Amino acid sequence: MALSIRQKRVRRISGDPVHGVVVQGPVDGLATGTPLYSVAVQGTIDGRTTCRPRGWRFGTWNVGTLTGKSLEVVEELQRRMVDVAALQEIRWKGEGTRFVGAKGGRYKLWWKGDDGTGGVGVMVREELVEKVLEVRRKSNGAIVVVVFGKVIVRVISGYAPQQSRKEEEKDRFYDDVSDEIGQAGLDEFVVLLGDLNGHVGADGDGYEGVHGGWGYGIRNEEGRRVLELADAHSMVVGNTWFTREPARLITYRSGEHRSMIDYILVRAKHRKYVKNVKAIPGMLQHSMVVMDVTSKEMGRRKKDKTACMIYQFFMMLCYDVTHDLAAHFFVSFKSQHVMRGTWDNKEPGNEITRYMT
Repeated sequence: MALSIRQKRVRRISGDPVHGVVVQGPVDGLATGTPLYSVAVQGTIDGRTTCRPRGWRFGTWNVGTLTGKSLEVVEELQRRMVDVAALQEIRWKGEGTRFVGAKGGRYKLWWKGDDGTGGVGVMVREELVEKVLEVRRKSNGAIVVVVFGKVIVRVISGYAPQQSRKEEEKDRFYDDVSDEIGQAGLDEFVVLLGDLNGHVGADGDGYEGVHGGWGYGIRNEEGRRVLELADAHSMVVGNTWFTREPARLITYRSGEHRSMIDYILVRAKHRKYVKNVKAIPGMLQHSMVVMDVTSKEMGRRKKDKTACMIYQFFMMLCYDVTHDLAAHFFVSFKSQHVMRGTWDNKEPGNEITRYMT
């Protein structure tokens, strides 16, 4: 017997939630498209309780490895009040998903590796896991997590090949990332976070609409590719748009060497909603970079407020009614609502694909 959409909870869809949505929890919390937080967020740094305004905090961090330090990473994300974190060089083989940390303060990790030497992942705060709509594992250098807030938020964690790697490998990485950005809907909030292994330089110098003029170091060819990618997709390099002392710009330290190679890119039209981008000093080698975005930055499209309720209802149809009725509902949903252009029905493992075949 199907559950009523008016009931407070909906049935959990069985199966591996890695590639798709797990529909569980109060309908009201997911269906209305409310902000991720309606109150201020608290954390603890050096024994002091701190508080930041409501909104989103994204982070990116080359962790060196997650083996033996996953709990340490989660603790640092909690201290820094990060909601969604892109991780690079996790050095885990294969792909998968798991919760990390103690219940009540956990993060869910989706990752994609290869031979245990690189790999990328995305960690999402436990309270936000039910808002994850889709996960796309492009390669061991790029993974995408799509989250539903007021609008669709497309989070891309990228780990670009190092300068010494072959040009073909670099081309594949940038093609993967460029394709993913290009697939995003016009109203999506797209954010690329990662270790891009390039130096964009201290000033704009030909890329004034992309580079904010507050960078670090001397531009190299890999940094030019970062700027070209951003320019091609009307994005900006968030790190360079805020007046910062060098300690807040430097993201990598090795001996006496200092550089900025970890970046956060957003669409230029959303830059006005980004209130802060900075590196967190005091970490070994790679520093975490965080970005704060206001809670009202993404507009209030009326269709967004019902999209997740529609999606939940469709998932219940897939579970409880005939294939023909579910197919009819899916076609209507796909053509009329916010998932237009953002859902790949051919992606292996997506919940919709699985229940439609």
